[in-house]
Amino acid sequence: MSLASYQIILVMGGCFLLLGIIFILWNKREKERYYNSILLTQRDIKETITHEHERFWLHAWQIGGRISLIIGITLLIIGGILWFIAP
Repeated sequence: MSLASYQIILVMGGCFLLLGIIFILWNKREKERYYNSILLTQRDIKETITHEHERFWLHAWQIGGRISLIIGITLLIIGGILWFIAP
């Protein structure tokens, strides 16, 4: 593989890492916006009776961010190792 191939791996790793951070920050913003909305300040009778759990769809950005962070860190490590070992 050429040196440009290793650089592409490093750039992709950096992009995934950046996306992961953005997704996690977006998740915090969406959670705050959802739970601080006016509609949720008043408890609903159905919610009180059924003891509904936390909204799982709000965790989608967090899960995607974690997966993106793992992929980004892995690509950065692999790209860095290959770049330093390359002849």
